Amino acid sequence: MKRTLRTTAAHEGRRLDDVLASWLPGQLGAPVSRSSVRRLVMAGAISVNGRVLRRPGRPLRAGLLIEARVSLDRLQRERAGEDHRFEVSDADVLFQDDVLIAIDKPPGLPTVPTADPRRPSLVAAVKAFLAARRPGAPAAEPYLAVHQRLDRDTSGVVLFATDSAANAGLAAAFAGRAVEKTYDALTQRPRERLPRRFTVETPVTPDGADARTEFTVVKVLARGLLVEARPLTGRKHQIRIHLERKGAAILGDERYGPRGATSAPRLMLHARRLSLPHPLTGAAIVIESPLPADFEHALAATADPSADDAAVRAPSRRTRGRRRPR
Repeated sequence: MKRTLRTTAAHEGRRLDDVLASWLPGQLGAPVSRSSVRRLVMAGAISVNGRVLRRPGRPLRAGLLIEARVSLDRLQRERAGEDHRFEVSDADVLFQDDVLIAIDKPPGLPTVPTADPRRPSLVAAVKAFLAARRPGAPAAEPYLAVHQRLDRDTSGVVLFATDSAANAGLAAAFAGRAVEKTYDALTQRPRERLPRRFTVETPVTPDGADARTEFTVVKVLARGLLVEARPLTGRKHQIRIHLERKGAAILGDERYGPRGATSAPRLMLHARRLSLPHPLTGAAIVIESPLPADFEHALAATADPSADDAAVRAPSRRTRGRRRPR
């Protein structure tokens, strides 16, 4: 299937993958993920003015002719195969009371349902878990309100309200920055040494609102850094963009990481800790998630100067997809 686009002034300065991600779904009549777009570009399926272009981040100008050769069936098969099919178990519940539930989200799973109804989501998995634990209850779908979400390939703590009574308090806590979020990120080694503690305070988009993240370099590894990130604002992709701007892009970041950077099995970003006042009582709640096995494997491989990229990418068969015991 061939589709063409003539760029206009509205595309001036935008990345190739950004334009394709906005344009292709309408052409194909189906969702197309950002990672699928990047694979199309790197596979040589996109040409600009008759020449194959394999740089997803290439900025565009007006008047270019973009040609995309796409197999919709293949895209759909890839998308279905990438997502992590997840059933919530008691071991995945990090916190639960009468109005809240916190889940240890695995990587490879969207937090909320997407435009493609066939794709799994954490919300759907949590609703199924809650429904299964109220035998004899009415068939109405369990109540679940989303106040926080993680990127598809980010793992860790995700908190939901299971009763509408908690919504006002949670909304106020997030809006008032009373929620403290702590992430672990495994990054590439920057060319210039970073201070142990530093803060990045820049908008994540040219015309966006201010974004502020505090960072601590926890470990300097042979081929990367282990960094703790504490976002003080809640902008989309804030941690990823701020680290990339410091020359320490997160390993496995297909969107913001530089081409040719050390790879990883997925985006090496983990939501380790969430601290907040309870929305009804005001009591302090601290919810923590241990590092999953794939992150620990990549961390060990990045610390080993003799390891190659393949060692970082692929956890052993024994630990693939499993968390370490609690």
